[in-house]
Amino acid sequence: MHLSTTLSLRRILNSGFHPFQVIPKPDVWMKRERLNRFTAWQYASERSTVKGAYRKEDKIFTYLSMQREDEKKLEKFHAEERVRTALAEHDMEYSKFKTVLSQSHILLDNICLSQLAIYEPRSFRSLVAFAKELARQEGMNVIPDDSEFSYDVHVDNKSVLRKPLPRAVEYTRGATENHTNKPRKLREEEY
Repeated sequence: MHLSTTLSLRRILNSGFHPFQVIPKPDVWMKRERLNRFTAWQYASERSTVKGAYRKEDKIFTYLSMQREDEKKLEKFHAEERVRTALAEHDMEYSKFKTVLSQSHILLDNICLSQLAIYEPRSFRSLVAFAKELARQEGMNVIPDDSEFSYDVHVDNKSVLRKPLPRAVEYTRGATENHTNKPRKLREEEY
């Protein structure tokens, strides 16, 4: 390093800039171009001024992150609604259907069931016919299918129905919602 004793300036040797002149700042053109790309479709000061555009860009990114965080919850919600609608077409209640599936150890979640109902309607109909037959053998009130659309299902419920598998425990990640309590320590069996 070169130190000038008279002016007390310290500069790096072999730098591309003159040791005694002001180093130029980087141009803001790239940042402004990026900002304009995100806010070009806005109106008034949110497009024409830098401060308004930055404010609008922050809002856009906030809403995008909110949408990304809610996407998994919405997917589960919409999948359950689709399954309920598909079961209503086959005159079956959602709670009975899920109970029979869990007792017979058919581990399909709502997302998979909704995709079956949409893209594989015959497979879904056979699954509903299976559940209806098991529910009927268990003594639940079930509306039978029309003879035109019904499957001939013969099931021995003693070999199929068992104790349902325990539900998977979902452990919370991080602090609680209000972030005032620390997360609890995991027990040995939770590892």
